[in-house]
Order: sequence, then C-alpha cells, then structure tokens
Amino acid sequence: MSIAGAVVLGVIALALHLKHRLPRFVAWLVLFVGLGAASTVSGWVGGLDGINLYGVGLFTIGAIFTAVFFWEEAVKRNGMHRTRTPLIAFAFGISLVLAGGSFFQAVERALDTAGSNVDKAVVNNLNGK
Repeated sequence: MSIAGAVVLGVIALALHLKHRLPRFVAWLVLFVGLGAASTVSGWVGGLDGINLYGVGLFTIGAIFTAVFFWEEAVKRNGMHRTRTPLIAFAFGISLVLAGGSFFQAVERALDTAGSNVDKAVVNNLNGK
C-alpha cells in the first residue's frame, strides 16, 4: 500500500473515530494505516532497525508488545479504549512491517556473508592455497 492509500484509510478512520462509530473497525483501519505508513516512518527512524537487544531486533520487541495489546483490545474486545486502542494499532502496524524488514535484512546479510565465504573458499581451493 502506498502512503496515499494510508492517508485515505487514515481519513476514513479519523471520521469514524470522531463520530464514535465502530471502534473495532477503526482499530483495524488504523492497523492498515500503520502498515502503509511504515515506509515513511522507517525513513524517519533511520538506523533504529539495526539496533539489537540480545539478538532480537528493537522492532520485533515492539511488534510483540503491541500485538498483545492489539489482540486483547481490538480482537477480544477486552478494555477497548477510545484513544489507546487506535494508537496501539498504528504502532503495531509500523513495528510489524519494520520488524519484518529488519529480519529479512539480517537474513540477506547472513546469506551474503556466507556466499562470499564460499566464494573465497572455492577460489582458494582452485588456486591451491
């Protein structure tokens, strides 16, 4: 989804939110807004996607933390809050996309390193070293 799609969904979610209509649907719309806006937000947070805490990415921890709240509030309807639930849905969408991006960036680096090590071993073997 492009940023334009995220803006359109955000406007719809804001209109429904201000009219006090469909709070669960608003939470899901804001989740999709977060998914669409993650590319813009990743430009703002820049190098934070490489931060690791005990080998687990910062956004992975954020995705797990916000997923628990989103599950309880938007899916199971336990303690839905007028302001907190959409904010958590937005943060969950962003952290989910950025955690996936960080994970696949780490996989790409690992495969690149493994590939270059194999290339070096093959060249050294062919050169008789």
